[in-house]
Amino acid sequence: MNPSITTRPATEQDDTFLYALFKAVRAPEFAYVPLPPEQLETLLGMQYRGQKYTYATQYPGGDRIILLDGEPIGRIWLYRGPSEHTLVDIALLPEFRNRGIGGALVSEAIAGARAAGVRLCCSIAATNNGSLAFHRRLGFQIVGHDEVFYDLAI
Repeated sequence: MNPSITTRPATEQDDTFLYALFKAVRAPEFAYVPLPPEQLETLLGMQYRGQKYTYATQYPGGDRIILLDGEPIGRIWLYRGPSEHTLVDIALLPEFRNRGIGGALVSEAIAGARAAGVRLCCSIAATNNGSLAFHRRLGFQIVGHDEVFYDLAI
């Protein structure tokens, strides 16, 4: 039986999963920060709530849960603005990476932007070489940068 990848809108009931996903993605960045576990948990919680608020206010309506055979394994946040689409975030639990899932979903987002006659944009942390390589393999070009982020578009 082939695994089935689908998405559905995120709801408040997904918050526990989304926080666990956030920690799985972001915790390695803090592996060497000399904080007691409870302070690290507080810091990650604050960052998660900040990200959630920022994404929801700047890019409303684009948050979707990625499902494998009906079970949540990640999230994709795709904002479809009138003049451009923005890939705000894509994250998979570590055990589901490097299986082509993210590439397939981003390829669908690229096709959707092309069908709408707009470009697809995203920003990548300048320190995230893996994500930069992933997006460039899919055809994204660097259209701007500063010391913190690369701005990409296709």
